[in-house]
Amino acid sequence: MTDQREAHALADQMLDWINGMQEAERAKHDLPLGSPEFVAKAVEVERISKLAFRWAQMQLQVAERAARRRESGELTGSEPLGNFEPRPLDIVLSNWREAQLRLEVAPLGSPEAQQAVDDIERLREEYQAGFVSQRR
Repeated sequence: MTDQREAHALADQMLDWINGMQEAERAKHDLPLGSPEFVAKAVEVERISKLAFRWAQMQLQVAERAARRRESGELTGSEPLGNFEPRPLDIVLSNWREAQLRLEVAPLGSPEAQQAVDDIERLREEYQAGFVSQRR
C-alpha cells in the first residue's frame, strides 16, 4: 500500500503544478506582450515547468520500481490510485530520517550511499507533496 500512497501524493502534486501553469498561461492572455507583468507570468510558467519536468522523472522512477515489484509478485492488486490516501507525513518523515542515517554511515561513493541519496530525494519530494496536499 505504501507504493500506492506515494504515487498518489506524487500525482496530486503534479496536478497542482499543471493547474498553476494553466492559471499563469491564462493570465498571460490578458496582459500586453512584453509588459513586466507578462514577463513575470512567463518566468512563473518556466519555473513551474522545470519543477513539473523533474517531478515527471520522479513519477517515472516510482512507476518503473512498481512495475518491477509487480513482475516479481511483490506488488499485487488492481486498485486505482484514487482509492489510496497519500502516506501520513510522519511516516514519510521517519523514512526520510532513516535514509539520512544510512547515508551518514555508508562509505563515500558506495552503492549504499547512492541508494540513500536517491531515497532522501524521493522522500523529501514525497513529504513536500503531502504537505502541500494537506494544506489544501
